[in-house]
Amino acid sequence: MDLSKPIPVTEGLWWVGSGGTHNNLQCNPYLLIQGGSAILFDPGSVLDFDTVAEKVSLLVPIAELEAIVCSHQDPDLCSSLPLFEKAGFSGPICCHKRAAAIITYYGVQNPFYPIDLHEYAYTLKDGTSITFIFAPYLHFPGAIMSYLPIQKVLVSGDLFGSVTSQWHLFAESGYEEGMKAFHEAYMPSHDILKPVMDQLEHYDIKIICPQHGSIIKTEIPYHIQLLRDLPCGIFLDPVRKNLMAAGGHLALCNQIVKRYVAMFGAKEVREALVKSSFVFNAKNKAIQSTKLAEQEMWDAFFDLIYERKGMGWITVVAPAVELMSKEYSIALPDIFRTLVFDAIRNLDTQDSKMQELESARLNLEEKLKHMEESLYKDAVTGLYNEEFHRLFVHEAMATIAEGGKALTFLMVSIDNLSTINLDFGSAEGNATLRNLAMVMKQHIEPTSHLFRLSGGVLGIHCTHLDKDEVIRRADAMRTIIAESEFFIVPITISIGMFNTDEIPQSIMGDLDQMAELTTQTARYRLKLAQKQGGGMLVHASNTANVGNTVFTILLIDEPGLGRDIIWRALQQNHYRVVVADNGLQGRRFVEEERPDIIISELMIPKVSALTLRKELLAKPSTRKIPFLLMSSIKNESTIGRALEVNISHFFWRPVMLVELLGVVNLIANRLQIQGS
Repeated sequence: MDLSKPIPVTEGLWWVGSGGTHNNLQCNPYLLIQGGSAILFDPGSVLDFDTVAEKVSLLVPIAELEAIVCSHQDPDLCSSLPLFEKAGFSGPICCHKRAAAIITYYGVQNPFYPIDLHEYAYTLKDGTSITFIFAPYLHFPGAIMSYLPIQKVLVSGDLFGSVTSQWHLFAESGYEEGMKAFHEAYMPSHDILKPVMDQLEHYDIKIICPQHGSIIKTEIPYHIQLLRDLPCGIFLDPVRKNLMAAGGHLALCNQIVKRYVAMFGAKEVREALVKSSFVFNAKNKAIQSTKLAEQEMWDAFFDLIYERKGMGWITVVAPAVELMSKEYSIALPDIFRTLVFDAIRNLDTQDSKMQELESARLNLEEKLKHMEESLYKDAVTGLYNEEFHRLFVHEAMATIAEGGKALTFLMVSIDNLSTINLDFGSAEGNATLRNLAMVMKQHIEPTSHLFRLSGGVLGIHCTHLDKDEVIRRADAMRTIIAESEFFIVPITISIGMFNTDEIPQSIMGDLDQMAELTTQTARYRLKLAQKQGGGMLVHASNTANVGNTVFTILLIDEPGLGRDIIWRALQQNHYRVVVADNGLQGRRFVEEERPDIIISELMIPKVSALTLRKELLAKPSTRKIPFLLMSSIKNESTIGRALEVNISHFFWRPVMLVELLGVVNLIANRLQIQGS
C-alpha cells in the first residue's frame, strides 16, 4: 500500500492523510467526492498541511472543495484551515457553533455552517445529505460525528481513535487495546460516552473512519459495544472482581503488557522485560512466568517499566491501572501513588496564591468551615458527598451490630439524566440534580439523611421508619417527582432499596462487610429497576419478589372521581400508574413511558381512544400493548368498532373494580411469564 498517495476507503471516499505520527497519534483527513460535491473531513494540523493538500489536489483542485467538516476544534484536527483558505478554498466550514467559537481564533476568514442550526445535516449537490451526530463532551462540548448514508461510513472524529506507535491504516488484530487506552485518557465518563454509542444503533454502519488511529472495516458492532461498556474518565464505578479467580497479579500484569504491545510494539516490550524477573514469551506476547512472589509482583513490574522506559510508559496506562486497583480491591503500585502525591502537591502549589488572598479576608474559623465543606459536601447539589457517606455507613453499621434499630437505604437515579446531558448540556444536567435534591429534601422524613453518590445517583438513609413505610413513601416520591415542574423536561427516578434486617448473622460485626453488602445490594437493585424500564422501585434482588411494580399502566381518562377510584385501586395493587387527561397526552406518554397496559375511556378529548388504538397498531413497537376500553356508551356499534381494532376487553362504566383488576392481573401474569 503506497501511503504517499490517496488511498480509497470505499466508493467515493478517500484517505488523504500523512503516513507519519506525532507522539503516537495519527491524524486522518478524509475526502468525499460524490455527485459533483467534494467535502473534506478534519483537514488536520499545520504540520500535515503540505501532505494533505498535495493528496487532495491529486483528486480535486482545492479551489473546488465545496465545504470542510470539522468534528471539533482541536489544532491537530483543523489548525490547517487558514492554509487551505490561502490555497484557494472558499467554501463554508461545517461544525457545531460551539466549535466555531474556538476555530475563529485560528484566523479563518470563510463563513461557518453551524450544523446545529441546520438540523444536523448538509445537503450535497446530488440531493443526498450528510447526517451529523451530536457527541457532546466527547471530548469537547461541540463534538460531532458525520454519517455518509450512501457509503454507510461513520467519520467519527476522536471517537474510535487509538494511540499506538505501530500504526496501520486499516485496523488489525489488537487495535482495541490502543483504542481503550485513548478513550480512558481522553473521554470524560462512561455516563457521557454510553448514550452517544446508543445513538449509533440507529445507523447502518459498515466502516468507521476515526481522526486518530486506524480505519475499522470489520466487527463494527463489537467496537461500538466495547466503547458503550468502557469505564473511562474520572467517573469510574467498577464492579468488584476476585483477583485469584482472574489469574492473580500475573494476569493483571499481562493485561498491561497487552496494552503496551498494542501501543509500542512487541519489540519494545521485549526490550523492557529482557534479563529481568519476568520471562517474556515473544510468540504469545505475554509474560510466561516470574520467580517473584504474588505480593511482590505488582510493584516490581511497574518499577521495572519505570526504570527502563521512563514515566511516559507509566502515565499512559495510569487510568487502566487505577481501574484494576478498584476492581480487584488492591493497592495502587507505589510508583502510581507517588504520581498522585506529586499531582496533589503541584495543585497545592498553584493554589497557594489564592489561599493567601483568602487569608486576608477570612478568619481561621471560616477557613476551617470552608475546608470541611469542600471535603464532605458535593459542589453541585450541596449534599454530603460519597466520601462522607462511606463514613456515615460505617458508623451506622457499628450501631446496628450493637443491637441498634435497623435502617433502610435507598439509591435513587434519574432515568433520563444522560438524555438531558446529551440534549441540553451538563449545566442543565447539574441543574436537574440540584432540583431533584431540593424536591427530595422537602419531602423526606426529617430524620432521614440524603447524600450525593457517584455520577447521577443520590442515597437516602431512613433511620426511623419501618420497611413498609419506606416503600410507601418511596412510591409517593416517584409520583411527586414525575409530576414536578421543577425540571427542564419531565423526569422519572429508579430506586434500589436495602433494609439492614437482610444482613446475615454470619457477617454481623464485620463492619466492612456489612457496609459493602448494604451499598452493593442497593446499587444492584437500582440497576434491576433501571433494566425494567425505569421509574421503578426494587426492594428485593429476586425480580419475582418485585411484584406488580414491574408493570406500568397508562390510564387515559378525564379528571374526576371515577378516574381517581381506578387509579387508587391499581396503585393499591402495586402497579405503577401514569395518568393522561386526553388522547393527545396519552399518545405522548406512550412514547415516553412505554406502558405495559393501556386503560382508556372511549370518549376522551383531542384524540379518541379508537384513533389512538389505530395509531398504536400501525407501529411495531406499540402494536402489542394490551388496550382495555371502558365507556358508559357500550352498544352494538361501539363494540363492533372496538373489535375492528382488536380490543377484546370493553368494560361498562361505572366499572366493576373486581372485574377490571382481574383482567389486569391476568394480563400482568401473562407478561411476567413471557418476560421470564
